[in-house]
Amino acid sequence: MIKLLAMDLDNTLLNLDNKVAEETLTLLDMCRKKGVILVLATGRFFPSAQKYAKLLGEGCRVVCYNGSVIKNGSGQTLFAAELSIQVMRELVKFTKERGLYLQFYQDDKILVEKLVEETRIDPDLKNGECIEVVDFNRWNFKPSPKAMIVEKPENVPARQAELDDLIGNKVYLAQSQSYLIEIMPKEVNKAKSLERLARSLGIIREEVMVCGDNTNDAEMVAWAGIGVCVANGVDTLKSIADYVTKAERSEGVAEAIKKFIL
Repeated sequence: MIKLLAMDLDNTLLNLDNKVAEETLTLLDMCRKKGVILVLATGRFFPSAQKYAKLLGEGCRVVCYNGSVIKNGSGQTLFAAELSIQVMRELVKFTKERGLYLQFYQDDKILVEKLVEETRIDPDLKNGECIEVVDFNRWNFKPSPKAMIVEKPENVPARQAELDDLIGNKVYLAQSQSYLIEIMPKEVNKAKSLERLARSLGIIREEVMVCGDNTNDAEMVAWAGIGVCVANGVDTLKSIADYVTKAERSEGVAEAIKKFIL
């Protein structure tokens, strides 16, 4: 019996218009009324995820920043991990040398040198504030739950390899989009935070269903009792999922709910 349903947001629960299909919302409400705990497990920052947590109703939990932070729907922090300032400085040097866009977070706000097109394509910008600091080398950093680099998709594997050589022993690298490299503290990923949350609720992995679409969902899809990849997901995730939906995105989540929960 599934007692906890965790879902990635972008390209999983959300369709391309950043909305949840009406049927999916209805089914999620039925799950909640049945006693299933709903969890959003996303790379987005909290203000962006909270918008959808409120949509799903009372009791929805949020695993955000790819696992660096766990909060309840009202914003109470249940767990938090952060990149050290030393690592952040190393990332500043790495990206400046290569002319790459770099984004941090501070107090649940986006932190950039300058608001540019790479910032504007981030859906988080529509749901929260952005701090422009002009020059990261002169900024008095606070530890950040996550960093994000934008790169051409064809260059991402090489950049990830460079980062792994440079700071791989200090961070966890992940992707939620083909053009993103996301950097979290070493001990963090969605699966570890989801397991931490489930354990605090007295729920075991066999009672958890997870829905995702990309490589940053891999660990939690593999960990869950039922790991689901929506039809638009990447092949690597499909290969480890227990079930691959026929429908894409939000409709795929609805398909999985009807098959395994309701």
